[in-house]
Amino acid sequence: MPSLRARLTNAFLRRTVKPMWKPGLDVPRIRAMAARMDARIARKPRAFPVEDTTIAGVHATWIGEPALAAKGTLLYLHGGGWSVHLPATFQRFVASLAAAAGLRALLVDYRLAPEHPFPAAIDDCFAVYRWLVDNGYTQRPLAVAGDSAGGNLTLVTLMRARDGRLPMPDCAAVLSPATDLTLSGPSVRYNAKADPMFSLAAADVLPDLYCTAALRANPLVSPLFGNWAALPPLLFHAGSTEALLDDSVRAHDRARQAGTSAEIEVWLGLPHVFHVFHWLPEARQGTRAVADFIVSHCARPRAAPTVAPVPPPMTAEPSPAVTAGSL
Repeated sequence: MPSLRARLTNAFLRRTVKPMWKPGLDVPRIRAMAARMDARIARKPRAFPVEDTTIAGVHATWIGEPALAAKGTLLYLHGGGWSVHLPATFQRFVASLAAAAGLRALLVDYRLAPEHPFPAAIDDCFAVYRWLVDNGYTQRPLAVAGDSAGGNLTLVTLMRARDGRLPMPDCAAVLSPATDLTLSGPSVRYNAKADPMFSLAAADVLPDLYCTAALRANPLVSPLFGNWAALPPLLFHAGSTEALLDDSVRAHDRARQAGTSAEIEVWLGLPHVFHVFHWLPEARQGTRAVADFIVSHCARPRAAPTVAPVPPPMTAEPSPAVTAGSL
């Protein structure tokens, strides 16, 4: 049974966030709500070092002591429906995760929709990953993680890196990832009432901000329909009452069927990306579980990178600023 704090948090989200999702909801209101939530979640002063930087033309933030870079790197791609960033919330969460894993973290501030629709975000994330490869970060422990839309971007980045014959990270963790923007997963409907944060209206609003309906089945938009072979070991976390539960369950199944090592943990009655709600005991347990997964794979002996044969690379529409082909 979820903790009392989790049940109270679910009730709060059900009263404040879930009713917001209505047809005609605009981006300024979504971002205003996110800013209020960001301030509420990250009220305590920051107790970890941060360093703003620009990598391959993309704004990003290093989190943690520079000396930790010698032990390895965690590349983190934040969620927010491809249209919102909660910087204080994600800095706090990523700092906790990286500290538990003993790594320095890089939080990517990729371009947001609708100002920068698909494929701007995937181009930014791939550009940063390629920079890490080109600068030797895959010669030390390297993990990639992301939540929600960032989980989607994590999987797409891995698939593009594999197709480009780039070295893979040691592992990747995805928290409540959005893997199917066609919304064909049964949980989108059977958990519509149970999900404390999202409604069917949210499923209609957020993907439309990111891409056109005609692109929803493109593997660069919905990695569920991509090639899951030759990816690094994967960990999926999701809540049992999430509308996106089946995005994790089906993606985990496809990864295993393709021969990729994959684990999944479904947490009873917890909200979407519960890890960021730091006051929950389950958030601490979930963060620790992700860190343990990362440590277990980063501690393994490092072998020369190999990539199994794969189909031709996935393609995307050109971005005005950065194109898939230019990377």
